[in-house]
Amino acid sequence: MALVFSVFIGMTSSAHAVLIGTNNGDLYNLNVATNTSTLIGNSGMGVMFDIALDPTTSILYGITSSGLVTTINTSTGIATGIGTAGAFVNGLTFDSTGTLFGSGGRSLFTIDLDTGSATTVGNTGYNSSGDIAFDSLGNLYLSATSVGNDRLIAVNSLTGAGSLIGDTGFSGVYGLNFDGSTLNGFTSNGRTLEIDIRTGIGTQVATNSIRAFGADGSGGVEVSSIPEPTSIALFSLGIIGLGFARRKTS
Repeated sequence: MALVFSVFIGMTSSAHAVLIGTNNGDLYNLNVATNTSTLIGNSGMGVMFDIALDPTTSILYGITSSGLVTTINTSTGIATGIGTAGAFVNGLTFDSTGTLFGSGGRSLFTIDLDTGSATTVGNTGYNSSGDIAFDSLGNLYLSATSVGNDRLIAVNSLTGAGSLIGDTGFSGVYGLNFDGSTLNGFTSNGRTLEIDIRTGIGTQVATNSIRAFGADGSGGVEVSSIPEPTSIALFSLGIIGLGFARRKTS
């Protein structure tokens, strides 16, 4: 089971800014162009499996290991509960209409923003490594586990069917985010990649100390800008526990 959380944020001025969730529940703002980062805070609820920014509301949602859907205060990073997903989910992304998609195991899901409940779209045929991302044309990409390195998969968002693009050349690619037409990958050992969507090949462009377990920003789909509220409303709380050994696998 996975934990989903949401964050109300004001958009930064940099098109290269991306939010990174980590293996201990920290949330960072990373400027990919300069490789500089700012720690926002910690969820207080453990690992963030992934995060995704709603382009229609500028609310950030996330997935962690404990199975609870929450909101997060972006001044402190502290999370408060909403509901449960009811399925193992370790990757998140929004399409341009504000539909939240999730990946976990070999499944593609849509996720209800009011309840956190996950509905199966279909079988991708590939095990989710930890993130999915739409480009500006509505094409969906998945990072998938393999023997050794992770692979890049093209996914049909209507059926869930996946098609292999190629080997990234890196393992632990748990974060994906489009910066314009460039697909960036973020790994659990602090590597920032540029991934060729035609071949799947990743090129390391930077390293840092952030152990990424998820990423999202204002890249692939246009995000509206709204003021950051001073407080977040508390919704109903529920928990489904799930132990995990290796990050992002059921």
